[in-house]
Amino acid sequence: YWNKRKYSEEEGLGNEKTSEEFVVNLSEHLRDCKRVLNERGSFFLNLGDTFYNKNLQNVPHRVVLKLQEQGWILRNTIIWSKTNPKPSSSKTNLTPSYEFIFHLVKSMEYDYYPTLNKLSDKTKPSLPPRHRSVNGDYSESITPYIPNLKGKNMGDYWNEDIVRTSVANQKLDIEGEHPAPFPNEIITLPILQTSKEFELVLDPFMGSGTTGRVCDKLGRSFVGYDLKDY
Repeated sequence: YWNKRKYSEEEGLGNEKTSEEFVVNLSEHLRDCKRVLNERGSFFLNLGDTFYNKNLQNVPHRVVLKLQEQGWILRNTIIWSKTNPKPSSSKTNLTPSYEFIFHLVKSMEYDYYPTLNKLSDKTKPSLPPRHRSVNGDYSESITPYIPNLKGKNMGDYWNEDIVRTSVANQKLDIEGEHPAPFPNEIITLPILQTSKEFELVLDPFMGSGTTGRVCDKLGRSFVGYDLKDY
């Protein structure tokens, strides 16, 4: 995050004087992710926005535009809806209650294993009239509107039905507490959707190690690092 948390006593990423500097620095910092990523791999970037002088900076999308200039392909912008966001006392705007998770790849040859949601019992095939026969039957040769019986493709809006969101712990003086804990589900879904057992996951902002713990449970190999020991 920019201008929200002090990750280090020294000046560094996130402590820039302007959001413009942060956008450039982060996008340049992430070049190494592109360098080491397998052509079949995926990169997930979670970013929240920041108000500065009461002006929302639109940092996440500005970073992604920079990454696209580097050759990244953006596959999804996922909305992570937080059930209990950080409270806001502002009387002139709504409380920010979501963050973005961007799914980026280097090549369209990337591995992907869709997560399917259960269909409602009320779900029925639906085709426009021009695709129905004279007697009203459905065409078997054209299937855009016929649902997959195994389930429907998961949407890009993740709420409490999909993830359980923890409250960010702001008590930086407590040893061992990271200021922005991830819920395990935020890590689990992308890993299951883009990798198989024993494949390698990298977290360049490891924090308290949530990604590593999830990888351990899912049988993935893991490498992670962070500026600070938690």
